[in-house]
Amino acid sequence: MHRINPLVTVTLSLAAIAAADPARAADEPDFSGVWQAYASVPLFGPGGAAALTEEGARLVDAYFAQFGDNYVEHGAYCVPPGMPATMTAMVSYPIEIIHSPNRLTMLAELDMQVRRIYTDGRELPDDYVTTRMGYSIGRWEGETLVIETRLLGEYLMRQWPRTENTQIVERVYRANRDKLGVERNGFPPESESNDVLVFEMTVSDPTLYKEPQRVTMYYQRIPEAEFLEYDCTAGVWEQALRVF
Repeated sequence: MHRINPLVTVTLSLAAIAAADPARAADEPDFSGVWQAYASVPLFGPGGAAALTEEGARLVDAYFAQFGDNYVEHGAYCVPPGMPATMTAMVSYPIEIIHSPNRLTMLAELDMQVRRIYTDGRELPDDYVTTRMGYSIGRWEGETLVIETRLLGEYLMRQWPRTENTQIVERVYRANRDKLGVERNGFPPESESNDVLVFEMTVSDPTLYKEPQRVTMYYQRIPEAEFLEYDCTAGVWEQALRVF
């Protein structure tokens, strides 16, 4: 059996990246940095009971009916919400974006979640496992990144329920906060930066929603030092130790 030299593999991989996207640095905006949501229009986003179809309401009600008065909030046990709730949260937790060739990596402080948006031209897979964050691919339309997310695991919370058929489309672009005219309506402190990332999000699922649900999120740039560790599970572990 012939073994592949790892140095050769790395060299070939880097060459493939350069060949696939030689103009990336020159033509694409750079979204790198730490960002925090400071405004949402509408304030908390749609997805509530009024937006649901009869079948959607039945599914959500049936989910909660299993527990009666014993339902435990998922966040109390460090279970991350996934998409789209991670990107629509207005609770002061920032995201860090690492912008590299053929991929954006988003690190969410909330529950230490990770999103990977592939921009190398691939299609959405048809045999990939469903997850809370789903599978995301992106394409550039000028200076706007269009992200499509599918393959989401079922999650029947009242505000942003989803099924395996849910599709999320985001249009992301840079803007100047002074020119947007959008008032702060979240918890984050005032930022000195005028640099903003706008996420125009559309969530579609004909089983759950009467029509596509839309929300626009505004993220301000903040200092990198404000991105901290979200050590939620340590508390759960300490609680378990006290039980024993």
